[in-house]
Amino acid sequence: AQAGAAQAQTGTPSPPDTSGATPVAAVPVDAPPPQGMRRYKVNLPPSASLDMDVARVDADGTKWSGSAVMTWRTDGSNYQASAEAGISLLITRLNALVMRSVGTIDDYGIAPNTSTQKRGRRAETATHFNRDAGTITFSATERSYPLMVGAQDMATVPFQLGGIGRADINQFGSDIEMQVGDDREAALFRFQLVGEEELNTKMGKVVTWHLSRPPRPGSYSSRLDIWLAPGLNWYPVQLRNTEASGALTTQTVSKITMTEPGK
Repeated sequence: AQAGAAQAQTGTPSPPDTSGATPVAAVPVDAPPPQGMRRYKVNLPPSASLDMDVARVDADGTKWSGSAVMTWRTDGSNYQASAEAGISLLITRLNALVMRSVGTIDDYGIAPNTSTQKRGRRAETATHFNRDAGTITFSATERSYPLMVGAQDMATVPFQLGGIGRADINQFGSDIEMQVGDDREAALFRFQLVGEEELNTKMGKVVTWHLSRPPRPGSYSSRLDIWLAPGLNWYPVQLRNTEASGALTTQTVSKITMTEPGK
């Protein structure tokens, strides 16, 4: 149950399903994007807090409900992002996932320095984006991956995609690729535009652009869908993770609160 609630935020099963991801070629920190990687225009959304409703359906049909809060804070030079998801158990609420990310804003958009994850009762893990060394390292494993330009973590992916759409929607005319560091792995995520869709939310009907990351054999077995709202600063107003087993976790916005930059 804890793992199910967590997947609304991470888009990956617990433990992460990025095991077996193929390491990418080394890239000097100050080099241009390697062949096959685009440099995107990015105009990041303003600071805000997003309250989300979480709905989970296990592969056997068991249903769970809960809530999540996604926060995005930036002053234009630095940022903080976090996500907390939990499930409701009768009269109590149990936190299943807490993610935090801090870093800077550079020419490629969000540039994480450190991200942490705390899943259920497990120990907190950290992912380090070592820009001087050009590597991604982890507290939970001795593995190391070359750091590619535009690399993200699981907390920042939705906001980076929103920034890409906010800067120039035509960039979604082809697949969006980015390296994503989780708590043990770094893999290339490829998002495809599904199309324009209208969602029913507690905030009313919201026009969105639907992006999808299909399963990728050898890297990750789940499908991650993200709905971005152009009329709401391109915030991620819905996320859905579909596991290989058929289990489905969806989180949908219920409230957006604008906040002061950096707070």
